[in-house]
Amino acid sequence: MTKFWLSGLVFLMHLSIYAKVDEVVHCKDMALMKWEPTMSVLTQNKAIVSSNSIVIPLKRAGKLILIEATVDSVKGNLILDTGSMKLVLNSIYFRDGRKIAGSVSGGVTGKVQTVSKNKIRRIQMADIVYENIDADIVDLGHLESVRNVKILGFYGLSMLKDFEIVIDLQANVLELHKTDNNGKRLNIESIRPSIDLSLPVYNNDGILLIQAKIGKSSYTFCLDTGAESNVLCSSLPDRALNTISVTRRSSLRGAGSNMVEVFHGIMNDFSVGKHRITGMQTMVTSLKAMSNAYGIEIDGMLGCDFFEQGIVFLDLKNKQMGIQFYKNVKE
Repeated sequence: MTKFWLSGLVFLMHLSIYAKVDEVVHCKDMALMKWEPTMSVLTQNKAIVSSNSIVIPLKRAGKLILIEATVDSVKGNLILDTGSMKLVLNSIYFRDGRKIAGSVSGGVTGKVQTVSKNKIRRIQMADIVYENIDADIVDLGHLESVRNVKILGFYGLSMLKDFEIVIDLQANVLELHKTDNNGKRLNIESIRPSIDLSLPVYNNDGILLIQAKIGKSSYTFCLDTGAESNVLCSSLPDRALNTISVTRRSSLRGAGSNMVEVFHGIMNDFSVGKHRITGMQTMVTSLKAMSNAYGIEIDGMLGCDFFEQGIVFLDLKNKQMGIQFYKNVKE
């Protein structure tokens, strides 16, 4: 069955315009990529590493989280994207792909472009190497224009399946720790620090989901480092939406002709576990297409703003997420 493939493409696939009365702000369209999943996607993408623990420097371009990489001798940056199942590359640099029949990228405003596939011989990031990797090829040229940085593509979740993932945006590092079948780190000298919070994380067709609360009610959120902002679904109950301090309203004009209303605001009553987090930026718009594509109700997305709250530990083998909150996080 055809599925939608979600990445930080929720903001990052297609250049569009937010029109706000007499103000025009350039931004990225909210988009979903449709693709044909294969049973082998999680058994491929085997990482070649020289040690059991690797530290990869991160760079920032606005709210984008970047990793310096060399892909088939092309040097540039990959966007760290826990919201993406696969490796996605920029057609500006990787053109020789084969078209996938019936597969298109698109957003809330309509279909945009056909997707291609390509076989990549080698990817290197710091001390980690991948060889003979399948990649989806799409046009990401607009991202380079907006952020003025060379973007090779998105570094997706299937590339990280062999590791415990540690994301520290305050120190701007990504730690990857190889683990055994039980999720225990193979590097005996690498001791997992104490954490403030541990909770279950669920992998649903390549999307990481957690339960968090707005007010006293629990909702389902997907974790997406590739999204520049948090997103709440506009169909949430009023008791949830009324906790948002709306700062402005705009209309999203995508590559299609339709306009989509978007609200921007501040989250005032959000909590994960027993930890209350206030002051995070969010957008409010429909996530119906995403929910329909995955067959599960998705109430919101937690993007870069959420990952800036503390050091995040993702143990995919044990289906656990841990957070060591930074000291300036309000509870």
